[in-house]
Amino acid sequence: MKKLILAFNFLLCSAMPTWALDVGDISSFIYSDSTILSKEIRNATATGRLVNIRIEKITNPLEGGKIIPMQRKDELLLSPESVLLPAESNEVIRFYYKGPDDHIERYYRIIWSDQALSEVQKNSATRHALATASAVISTILVVAPRKVKYDYKYTNGTLENTGNATLRIIAYGPCLRLADGKSCKENYYLMPGKSRTFSQVDVENKNGRVSFWQANHFVSVK
Repeated sequence: MKKLILAFNFLLCSAMPTWALDVGDISSFIYSDSTILSKEIRNATATGRLVNIRIEKITNPLEGGKIIPMQRKDELLLSPESVLLPAESNEVIRFYYKGPDDHIERYYRIIWSDQALSEVQKNSATRHALATASAVISTILVVAPRKVKYDYKYTNGTLENTGNATLRIIAYGPCLRLADGKSCKENYYLMPGKSRTFSQVDVENKNGRVSFWQANHFVSVK
């Protein structure tokens, strides 16, 4: 489960400075009632940026997830694929799912290549020397099944996702360890077929709470 948490919460391939390109949430979702995701990106710097975007389909967002071919060329489209962002400006990138209408959740890696316009304009030799000034960010896009089924099982402090779509689970309440303080909170993404035992919150305590979001609906488990 540690690998799962790392995959969903720390998906930056190459860390960007806080003043560079902001692509928003690292994990994004297209839920079963939608086929489009609009994702706003921002150039917070004082210089223009060139951003190129590409998509890879992957087996899963875990550490060992592998790149696999799309089932069709237009399975997941985006617009625009390349954008010039003036200083301190925003742009909306749209993703369009046109894949199969079935019971399977799908995962994609979105790769954002970011470069200052001043570097783009230099000759290739100089640009090569300044390559370290450029950066690549990797985010995850999860497409929920078109025929979605949300379900779960909760037993002895362990939450299992028995449905076919990822859940965002939350636990809060008294801490298991006194050293952590009086109140703790845990947030995780839980993929289909996976289970989670909480390590910081005492969910067996009468004041411990477990819940999750299924798409935009909140469900209280305990």
